[in-house]
Amino acid sequence: MTHSPLPPTNASASASASPSAGGPAEVSPEGCSEALAEAPGAIDLHQVLQENRRLRQENADLRIALSTTAEHGDLIEADLHSANQRLQAEMAERLRAEATLKTLVDLISRQKADLEIIMHTIMEHGDTLDTQWHQKFCAAMVRADIDGLTQISNRRRFDEYLVQQWQDMAREQSPLAIILCDLDAFKIYNDTYGHLAGDTCLVQVATVLRHCLHHANDLVARYGGEEFVAILPRTTLAEAQVVAQRIQREVLGLRIPHQYSTVAPVVTVSIGVAGTIPQASASGADLLQRADEQLYQAKRLGKNQIFAAAV
Repeated sequence: MTHSPLPPTNASASASASPSAGGPAEVSPEGCSEALAEAPGAIDLHQVLQENRRLRQENADLRIALSTTAEHGDLIEADLHSANQRLQAEMAERLRAEATLKTLVDLISRQKADLEIIMHTIMEHGDTLDTQWHQKFCAAMVRADIDGLTQISNRRRFDEYLVQQWQDMAREQSPLAIILCDLDAFKIYNDTYGHLAGDTCLVQVATVLRHCLHHANDLVARYGGEEFVAILPRTTLAEAQVVAQRIQREVLGLRIPHQYSTVAPVVTVSIGVAGTIPQASASGADLLQRADEQLYQAKRLGKNQIFAAAV
């Protein structure tokens, strides 16, 4: 049984008739757009074109970036190297800081432990420590007021005591006297017998002076070198002269040899005495100055003498 061919459809006929002889058919954008728009599940051509332009712009940007990287690669590499070195330096500095901090923490921890031990000891033995520290403080104060060689009061203590007694006697309107003593030809004594013998002589004279003062408020001090001074509160000038005579006799009685003295073959002293009833308008320095003037007279007029005067 033989089948005859089917007649062509309109679409096939149109497609067969549309190509021109000798080449493919040309399609216009409008025709393409219309065809795409009419096709099932059609794509938005405008959106496709925008995406195409965006991709082209990105492609261009990437080409520029690659070109820039290629041109400035050495500079970027140098910057990266410099940044890396800075980072390494910062890391090293941080490590050093951490080590220092650890050392400080360890030190503080040890000191804290030591302080805790000290505080514990103080809490357990506080009363004893207070007593001991008070005793040491008092001993230090005493040493600050004592002449190291003769163990009597020093110049510092004398100056303080004179001010104090001047004020007290001025308030009471009681007499105050000063006795100033100087060993005669003592430089010659040191040159002859040596400084160790001179020190021994000073200690002996200081002992005599201390024993010659009998009142509780009397004070004897080493004024400087071979000079000694005594403050006698509530003592008149006449009474002070009696004490000075006692000192002169007692020093002479020591019989300390002084071969080259121009006064006597033994150590002697010259003495100046001054006395007054202190007034608020004057000061102890005035009394001391008068005693020094009298001592000068005693030495100038032959030594081993006592001169006295009131202020």
